[in-house]
Amino acid sequence: MDVEVTAALSVRDGVEFAVRHLVVLMGFVLGLAVDESAVKRAMRLPAYTRGLPLILLGVPLLALLVVNLLPLPPIAAGILLLMAVSPGVPNVAVAAYRQRGDLSLTVALSLTLSLAAIVCLPLSLRLLSEFFPAVFKAPTTVQLLKRVMLPFLVPLAAGWALRAWRPMLARRLLHPMLWLFKAVFLVAILLLLFISGPRLRDVDGWMVLGMLVMTLGSALLGHVAGGPRPEDRTALALAAVFGNPSIALAVATASYQDLRLTPFLAVYLVLRTLALLPYLLWNKHHLRHGVPHPGRT
Repeated sequence: MDVEVTAALSVRDGVEFAVRHLVVLMGFVLGLAVDESAVKRAMRLPAYTRGLPLILLGVPLLALLVVNLLPLPPIAAGILLLMAVSPGVPNVAVAAYRQRGDLSLTVALSLTLSLAAIVCLPLSLRLLSEFFPAVFKAPTTVQLLKRVMLPFLVPLAAGWALRAWRPMLARRLLHPMLWLFKAVFLVAILLLLFISGPRLRDVDGWMVLGMLVMTLGSALLGHVAGGPRPEDRTALALAAVFGNPSIALAVATASYQDLRLTPFLAVYLVLRTLALLPYLLWNKHHLRHGVPHPGRT
């Protein structure tokens, strides 16, 4: 039994290490790639104004609807709700870029939602306890700052500072840092597959249906809220789908459920990616036959 607990702790630590460093690398890469003034302009876009209430209120309400309508196991329903109330979307940037989304808008939403989590997350978890029996304890402000906010905000600020101080050096560093991010991302994917493999046998049809409805429903809400610009629709659709695994792990640890939740959280992340594929393929086809990538001819 001690060996099993030790192994579970080691795997959990490996996942947390990979996720945290993914956020660090993504913050620095975004700081190198996206100008600070562009992020400020994105905060004045109508899509930004519509996106914040959608992600903070619309997605959690959709999750509540899904878990109350479908006969999901308590652990699956709990993770759906937990990810729905875990705002902050730095890990959406690569998907947004590949799907021709507005990176400036993505960074603006990531910044605002990461800071909003300090206030909104304890309130969201308290409200969820009225509807759902599996109560998660909110992390302290210090825990959120240390494990979630600072690993993204500090590298982002460092990237912006380097871009302003040495723009040529920032451009030269961008591609190597992006390749490093991809390497860490691959390690994280392998760890998630390793953890989720034994638990995949516990996935039933209702869990798959709940994940599909939640993922595609969130993407549809974001796509519609994005407005007329295709790059805004893409950015909001992905931001609505991608909850922050760092926040979810922080909540699990604060609730003393990290060993129990980590394998199912890994299953969630794998299934969410598969459930999002129909939207990604449709959106890529639509953009290929529509407008060009913003900033490209």
